[in-house]
Amino acid sequence: MAEFIDEVVGLTHQGLADGDRRMEGPAGSQVTISRSGTFRYYRFHMADAVHRFQVLAQPRSEARLIYVAKGKGVRVGCHGPMKLFSNGESNCSLVKGGCTQDIAFDGGDTCELFVLIVEVPDFPLPVSSGPSYLRKFLRTDTCTWLLDGNGMVLGMRKVAVIQQLLHEKKPAYLQPAYTQLKLAELWVLFLERTDTLDNRGRSVQLRPDELERMQKVRDLLHDQPAQSYSLVGLAHTVGTNEATLKKQFKAVYGTTVFGYLTARRMELAKSLLLAKELKVAAVAQEVGYKYASHFTTAFRKHFGILPNQLLRVCMPVFSVLGQLEAGSVL
Repeated sequence: MAEFIDEVVGLTHQGLADGDRRMEGPAGSQVTISRSGTFRYYRFHMADAVHRFQVLAQPRSEARLIYVAKGKGVRVGCHGPMKLFSNGESNCSLVKGGCTQDIAFDGGDTCELFVLIVEVPDFPLPVSSGPSYLRKFLRTDTCTWLLDGNGMVLGMRKVAVIQQLLHEKKPAYLQPAYTQLKLAELWVLFLERTDTLDNRGRSVQLRPDELERMQKVRDLLHDQPAQSYSLVGLAHTVGTNEATLKKQFKAVYGTTVFGYLTARRMELAKSLLLAKELKVAAVAQEVGYKYASHFTTAFRKHFGILPNQLLRVCMPVFSVLGQLEAGSVL
């Protein structure tokens, strides 16, 4: 149950059984606390108001992956000054057993925060063969952060995994396994990206105004993928030059501007094909391709199959799963 500590809401995931989920939080906020296997995770959805939370002390040390899916002005404390996070930024904190962690939303913006938690003894990847900074991080004697600064901004692939985790529903008997797979995948993708950093796990440190420009470009590509873009046009839109845009976008998101745009278009196209069963030519137009043949080539390169094969591959599976869920197939 949530506790109010001098206007700070205390939260805990202690005692959650596998498959449990509960809702917490004061008016104007929504906090979902869930457990799937060895993973615990929080989803905070905050309206544009000030909110203060404290994750209460747990008996064992935990690694906590922090990701802001939307908004800004999110502050998370872990041994020392609180770190300020904005849309797309991610980091990993180590919270020692017996220590609390503070989470604050400064208001003025609707925010979504995702926190994925695993107890250190249950860490889902072998540490002994991992990079030295990861071994040091998990074995340190104090609460700490894995990455310097506010961490790194997640790329399209990791964002897609989180969206699938939060919004994609499977038949009831498959949902637990699917959720655990996605949670483990998120850990792998996050740590894979840290392997591209230097040997101390430091992310590329852009000035706040530089990072804001890259986030504006990313937001344009994500929110309006069907638009026609050029590097020069995007650079001028956010007040920089083409060379700087290419360098800084790759540093922040781990892919090129047009690599990100293509990935976004392909994920949107897949959703449209499955959800609306539109014809390939119509989907191509929806995601910004003038010619269906160009879209088909890009889709096959991204997913390994043609767009018109997607439903033929997926629909028989969906049909069988539906019958299994209904109990009509042994």
